[in-house]
Amino acid sequence: MIRRVLVVVGGFALLAAGGALMVLPGPGIPLVLAGLGLLSLEFEWARRLRLYVMRHAKRVAPSRGRQLALGIGSVAVMVAATVFLAIRGIPGF
Repeated sequence: MIRRVLVVVGGFALLAAGGALMVLPGPGIPLVLAGLGLLSLEFEWARRLRLYVMRHAKRVAPSRGRQLALGIGSVAVMVAATVFLAIRGIPGF
């Protein structure tokens, strides 16, 4: 009984956090899926909704080429920032 309560409370908490992060900056879709995954252990409606969300999340996910470009761009920005801070120092110190 305690496990069931923890699963339901944790699932709804993850679902609420994911819903909030849909409009705020953050990983909303993964948290919604995690919340629905927990809830699907106890509820059939959550399992069906999780499968529906997963199908639609695949449609909006970036393509493989775009993921690679974003990754390379992110690494380039981190390297440039590190080099800049190594040469110029941290502002204010």
